[in-house]
Amino acid sequence: MRNPSSLVLAGLIAVSFPGAALAQSPEPERAPRVRAALGHGVTVTSADGAFEFNLRARAQIRFTLTGEEGGGDPATEFSIRRMRLVLQGHALSNELQYYIQLGFSNRDTESDLRLPLRDAYVTWTRLRDLQVRAGQMKVPFDRQRVISSSAQQFVDRSIVTGELNLDRDVGVQLYSRDLFGLGRRLGYQLGVFGGDGRNRLSSESGLLWVARLEFTPMGAFDDYVESDLERHDSPRLSVGVGVAYNQNTRRSRSTFETSYDRGRFDYLHGEADLSFKWRGLSVLGAALLRRANAAAYQSTNAGGAPTIEYSRSSFGWFAQAGYLFTRHFELVARYGDLRPTVLDQATVDPSQRRRHELGGGLNWYFQGHALKLQSDYFYYYGDNLSDRGEHQARLQMQLFF
Repeated sequence: MRNPSSLVLAGLIAVSFPGAALAQSPEPERAPRVRAALGHGVTVTSADGAFEFNLRARAQIRFTLTGEEGGGDPATEFSIRRMRLVLQGHALSNELQYYIQLGFSNRDTESDLRLPLRDAYVTWTRLRDLQVRAGQMKVPFDRQRVISSSAQQFVDRSIVTGELNLDRDVGVQLYSRDLFGLGRRLGYQLGVFGGDGRNRLSSESGLLWVARLEFTPMGAFDDYVESDLERHDSPRLSVGVGVAYNQNTRRSRSTFETSYDRGRFDYLHGEADLSFKWRGLSVLGAALLRRANAAAYQSTNAGGAPTIEYSRSSFGWFAQAGYLFTRHFELVARYGDLRPTVLDQATVDPSQRRRHELGGGLNWYFQGHALKLQSDYFYYYGDNLSDRGEHQARLQMQLFF
């Protein structure tokens, strides 16, 4: 029979030091954390935070009405302009991040290459002044193209950006959004890419070299989101400049659009942009230039007939502004000017002509950019009387889960 005093002593120890009684019991494993919210998707994070997976989906449903001056009945179109699926997160630690984006609408893929992959890259962020990104991504050249199509204050980007941007490509970039630790007042991006655009393979010589510098003198803000949904109490300004050189490309717009049969061109690109926000007012502007080393490439086809393939040297600029009257309602306006820069009209691509855009729109933000209804109207016109103007009205709903 056990000594009663021993039992009493053991009981007192257990009550006084409960941890001692449980020391031999293993701690139960913590379950992963799961969160879901509109505008943030579904996020699964491991218990120790070392791994994270985020899944998001986005749809833009659009109605477009287009008509020429003096023309017949206007054309109408319903479309799913964008249908995207995003998978992103980090592995091992939050310093090693990944991002994958797929596009499933008709206009999310190129007409001659129906592949849904838009982005697929990894980013290493350990060093503040020297972060590394590798894979297929947006080329870090001009601001409006890099701003997500989900965060635009118009139904779509300017025609200037549409012509003169550098879209996506496969490569590697070094960058910092907070160079020297100045509170994100100075940033840079340096990159080298294949030069033929997304989802392309090329065994020919030539690369795309890109450099960009940004200055944000009044402190960090959401300068890669259009509209001042935050209604910043103090003025915020970001200024950027970019330069790029694409060697021996076979794409008519440097990294996208028509692929030449025989022609190859070197393109020099330059741009400057700014973003300003203050108390609901937002301003975005940019000037972009693309210059080819030759106006055209002439050759003969298999039958001996002469053929000509044109480069597309162009200059353009645009300015847009918006004002958020309430946290839901915004009024916006934009003007843009796009022109070919080849002096000899005989060597200008027949499809390339000077165009102006003038328009405005109304936006209703149900829950920021995640759930919004946008409408805009644009008048597109040229310099010649024979060049008929075009009217376009658009209505678009976006849901970004």
